Amino acid sequence: MFFGWTIGSHYTGATMGMAYGSGVIKSPLTATILIAVFVLLGATFESQNVVTTVGTGIIRGEHMTPLGAMVMMFTAALVTAANTWMKWPVSTSQLACFSVVGAALAMGAPVFWGTTIVFLFVTWIGTPIMSATLGFLLTHLTDGLMKGRSEKAEKWLGYALLIACCYAAYTLGANNTGNAVGVFYGLKLAGPMKAGFIGGIVMAIGALTWGRPILEKVGKGIVQLDLSMGVGAKAAQSITAHTAAFIGYPTSMNQALIGGVAGAGGARGLKTIDLEAMREIVISWFFTPILAGIVSFILYTIFSFLLKVH
Repeated sequence: MFFGWTIGSHYTGATMGMAYGSGVIKSPLTATILIAVFVLLGATFESQNVVTTVGTGIIRGEHMTPLGAMVMMFTAALVTAANTWMKWPVSTSQLACFSVVGAALAMGAPVFWGTTIVFLFVTWIGTPIMSATLGFLLTHLTDGLMKGRSEKAEKWLGYALLIACCYAAYTLGANNTGNAVGVFYGLKLAGPMKAGFIGGIVMAIGALTWGRPILEKVGKGIVQLDLSMGVGAKAAQSITAHTAAFIGYPTSMNQALIGGVAGAGGARGLKTIDLEAMREIVISWFFTPILAGIVSFILYTIFSFLLKVH
């Protein structure tokens, strides 16, 4: 639940940052309330596939122990909270999966390297590529539809961006909730839907209580888009992440967002991303999952020795 809370706070920028940064939503409180509502809906009704993957798809369910699950989620939560504090958007999906792998290696539990882990890597690599492609195409489509339109049409484009951001929040619930509560399913403490609902509640609380720092960072400090590009980028992000959730492989909302933004910028031949901020993000993408795996391995080794649990 601590990890779910950190996920909810961490992804406010990736879901509602554009609507807030463009002025479609004026208040951070309004933005976080919308995130909370749609995250809960997505988590309750469409997170089951990812819950199953994280709970029993990386290691077998019978190898999931209470101590192992606690270490996995505690590690992922701490690393996510640290990145939120530093205002660095990272992939909580990668953190969760590497935390599971780290603890599993310390436990001596077999990891499904050739199946689940391979497909997860393919998903993570494909996410920004697919999102960039969709962002490019959808921005061109939006520009074509808006060509020669009046100011009233521009207002409707703002509503379209808001809808796209709400869809992103829904997709966050569907795609990332399982990262936090998949262990409930692995330990047979809850079914997939009940686990998703619990995760949605704590993610919503996370967005409401500590969501503003990343919302400000992404909305005002990383991307600069007009409304047409914003709609293309957000739709690309959400479609990509929703597709991953549908097939049961968690992916990064932040990586999908960056891909969508890059594609939207490419459609215009514009520089849309703060490269210095991007450098920090890319470093954290590579560094933090490895860190999570190492920390998870060390913590499990220490706790199992102290508690004499093997």
